Amino acid sequence: MIKKILVLTSPLVLAGLIFASQQASACACCGTFKVVHVASYDVLNIRSGPSVRYRKVGAIPAGTACVIKTGRKHGKWHQVQYAEYMGWVNSHYLRFMSRP
Repeated sequence: MIKKILVLTSPLVLAGLIFASQQASACACCGTFKVVHVASYDVLNIRSGPSVRYRKVGAIPAGTACVIKTGRKHGKWHQVQYAEYMGWVNSHYLRFMSRP
């Protein structure tokens, strides 16, 4: 009896695990930001302060998602976290990633 239950439920459990993992990855970046208005061959520079006068501390490839705003803002500049970089980018180049 136990073997029959396992045989009947195993495919359902496996399908549930696959479906759940697909849902989680489909919205892994929801609530974060995506780089926009940057040519596909270019990068968005991350700067040490809120202006192009500050030095570059990193870069984010065009189209990249999962950029996190830290909450600090100065005019149109927002402090962000991306990978190991923390710095400032102009908000013109960020778009909110909403839920699908």
